[in-house]
Amino acid sequence: MMTSHSSTSNLPSQPTTAPLSPTAQPDTSSAGALAKYIDLAKWEHNNDNHYQWQGTISLADLPRIDALRDPNHTATEPLAIALEICKKGEIVFWQLQTQGTLWQTCQRCLEPVAISLAVDSELALLADENHAALLEEGSEVILLDEIADDQKLWLLPMIEDELLVDLPLAPKHDDCELAITEYGDIPSVATEKDNPFAVLAGLKN
Repeated sequence: MMTSHSSTSNLPSQPTTAPLSPTAQPDTSSAGALAKYIDLAKWEHNNDNHYQWQGTISLADLPRIDALRDPNHTATEPLAIALEICKKGEIVFWQLQTQGTLWQTCQRCLEPVAISLAVDSELALLADENHAALLEEGSEVILLDEIADDQKLWLLPMIEDELLVDLPLAPKHDDCELAITEYGDIPSVATEKDNPFAVLAGLKN
């Protein structure tokens, strides 16, 4: 999935979510639970639809992300999310900001390493690829047929996709030593082999 992680948007003007503070965690008590999906069929004949949510979710709710967690690091913090989805004309705009930390296994020293789960993306979701002509050049687009299931846009899986795209292939500390794993004692090497002719001579004696 293509994502844009720059602070400058190439998309037409639309409502924007309030920036997430790196330290503050949004209050979910007033926001309610994140919707499971957006039914795009209900948005089809209405050109001014809007969904906005800000709150926190557990990494356990993102199984593909949670599976990458270092097994020796059990402490986890919730993932802060600010999500806005709106339809303008024929285009559905997706704006996502996240703040959080995933503890993975450093591929150099094999100790836990904190990996940022900060995402700032803006996408245009298109029902028809010809609608890309309505966007400014360089806009990041995704065809709804590739991500929607029976006109349903499932939110958690798409958020998880965005996070996975941003994760490093080989998480490492900026500065650490290579781990050396020993699999047992190295057997001593014989310094001298028995001479077979000396063995025969001993038998004759």
